[in-house]
Amino acid sequence: MKTNNKNKLPKNFSPKTVEISHVGSKGEGTSKLYTEFDYIEKEYVFFIPFSLPSEKIIVQPISKSSEGVRGNILEIINSSIERTEPQCNHFFKCGGCILQHWKFESYNKWKINKLSFPINLISPETEIKSMITSPLKSRRHAKFIAKKTKTELLIGFNEFKNDFISKIDDCIILDQRLTKLTQDLQEPLNKILQVGQKIYIHANLLDFGIDLLIEGFEKLPHKSLFLFNNNLLKKNIIRLSRLMKDKSIDLLFVNEKTSLSMSPYSSYILPPSGSFLQATKNGETTIINSVIHGLKNIQKKIKICELFAGSGSITLPLLSKGYQVTAYEINIDSIKAINLAAKEQGFSNKIDAFSRNLKNNPLTHIELNKFDVIIVDPPRSGAKIQFEKIALSKVSIVISISCNINSFISDAKILLQNNYELKWVQPIDQFLFTPHIELVGLFLLKN
Repeated sequence: MKTNNKNKLPKNFSPKTVEISHVGSKGEGTSKLYTEFDYIEKEYVFFIPFSLPSEKIIVQPISKSSEGVRGNILEIINSSIERTEPQCNHFFKCGGCILQHWKFESYNKWKINKLSFPINLISPETEIKSMITSPLKSRRHAKFIAKKTKTELLIGFNEFKNDFISKIDDCIILDQRLTKLTQDLQEPLNKILQVGQKIYIHANLLDFGIDLLIEGFEKLPHKSLFLFNNNLLKKNIIRLSRLMKDKSIDLLFVNEKTSLSMSPYSSYILPPSGSFLQATKNGETTIINSVIHGLKNIQKKIKICELFAGSGSITLPLLSKGYQVTAYEINIDSIKAINLAAKEQGFSNKIDAFSRNLKNNPLTHIELNKFDVIIVDPPRSGAKIQFEKIALSKVSIVISISCNINSFISDAKILLQNNYELKWVQPIDQFLFTPHIELVGLFLLKN
């Protein structure tokens, strides 16, 4: 288990017997036990991965901090009736999933409650829509880790809570083309990596193949890059780039048009190398459908302000529907991608796109008042200052998209305290068997 060294407990620390009360927000079984640590007797909170409510287990404590005690299961004395056999052979090692051992109905209910409980506390009248869940083998984005050891080349994900790499040869979450990528990269990477060298592989599945951005190749000699390129040309790779020390992107080759279709919206985006994409097509479609549903009674001539627009995965479908959009995003390459995709599809007269750091330089309420609708899709940490400006505006409709229920609640409170109401929330599960949940929320300004 990955912990701060100063929090680690001795390996021979005496095991404890605990009863799990519930699964916490991070997907770990939680229990309270009155016991002794460092000669101090009190009630401690235990966090035990892969445990379930009502289970009685023997735990090996691993670390202790102000948050509580973390431990690993040594033995399950009483197993929960909700426990099930994981579908993936890599489960319990691979850190990509943490909840495959829980029956889907119970897991799904827990995930909905994780969202609905805090929303009901701040807005009891809000409608919580039914969860939309992405299917298995549908994840189109992955960040793999590759490392060459003395005996083999490992490509996969970090094991749960530690830095060991779990080699992936099959996955029930990833699109099979991404799983195959780990096999296709074995030979070319084995030829150029040195023993002990570790790299990070960002893979996005686009229309015509896989877009790769590699982190850790900045010192690779051109001869090795040439060798690597030649090997990849035979694979399903359409673009290869490397991330440099200064965070710039060095394009190594492109052999096909790098587009991503936004079906069923008759549009596409041109994402830059390594750019953010929604994890699954199903999740992306649900988000866009929810946004369009929030606009269903609004005339097409309205002015929409889109904040944190990314590469245009919401922008382009809105343009294809005839809406006028002004988009803001910090990344200049993403803005260029939006403008290029709009131009190619004949939407140039409907889009204005600007590079702006909305964290440090948010749009003011005066700027926002020029619009009829605000769509905001902030980073995981939320956008407190920008929401404070939105709350001062007179914009009647705000559609908020979030991948973090905690930051969503924090930002939502700002609007709710300033004469907005939260009409509905659409939960989306595109990170199966993890604690992560996405949502779209519709806020309306009260009359």
